[in-house]
Amino acid sequence: MKIAVFTRTGFHHTYFINRLQKHFDIACVVRESYPESYKQRDIFISGLKNIFKKDGIVRIKDDIFIKKFCEMYSAGFRYHPALKEYLKSDYDVVIQRAGTKYIDIKCGEINSDEFAKRLKETEPDIIAVLGSSIIKPHIISIPRIAMINLHSGLSPYYRGTWSYGWPLVNGEPEYLGVTVHHVNPGVDSGDIICQTKPVFEKNDDLNAIFLKIICEGTELIIKTIETVITTGSTASYKQTSDIGRQYFSKDFNSSVARICLTNLENGVIEKYNLNRSALDSAVKLYGYIPPSIYR
Repeated sequence: MKIAVFTRTGFHHTYFINRLQKHFDIACVVRESYPESYKQRDIFISGLKNIFKKDGIVRIKDDIFIKKFCEMYSAGFRYHPALKEYLKSDYDVVIQRAGTKYIDIKCGEINSDEFAKRLKETEPDIIAVLGSSIIKPHIISIPRIAMINLHSGLSPYYRGTWSYGWPLVNGEPEYLGVTVHHVNPGVDSGDIICQTKPVFEKNDDLNAIFLKIICEGTELIIKTIETVITTGSTASYKQTSDIGRQYFSKDFNSSVARICLTNLENGVIEKYNLNRSALDSAVKLYGYIPPSIYR
């Protein structure tokens, strides 16, 4: 069974790679770079453009807030005090194994004809995905058995970007969880293989919530690959397309980020835990597997 991994270059992506390499012989690891980051220069230029507008000062403050938010709750969770407790494999450096091909590509190149040619040479049976760009059909069709994705939200209720943040913004922590699904040309809309919901503590911040979701999602990916190796396939469930929400990067702004943090500070997780059974009863999970790390 030839297994390939598509992911990015963040430390939790490194964790994903190393965790899978502990369980399987990986034929190919593809690491796609992030989109161009939000630079200090961008804030300066944005400030110059906004300063003479009626609400220019507010816009400048919002730009600065978003930059700090992203540093603390994106790159920032790299410094979470409980990081080693959450991540159960190495996360600093990809441990390169003999016989594994490691490919680094720029953001967006994952759909190029040149990359497709290199991937076909690997002849993967299954590809496990975490955090890549949206993948087009000619790449999706390359693995012999399946391409599966770790989505940090509960499809179909929350699809798209930041799916662990939007349930907190909307005051719906019962929709926090993780989905492993087949990749199709849509956004997190492929047939669902399995889902789970970590147990969250009242003092969990946004970083802790994200790390728990990544950990449990990685274990679901491992279980899915083990099933494919044993049986040659895996059960899956069609998504219901007329329920849920889908968000994109354009939907995220300073107001949304502030609401998320305010709801956490006001005890949205604690309130959910006090009424968990009733709230969870409204959430249908597909191929549910109990959490194996955070119960």
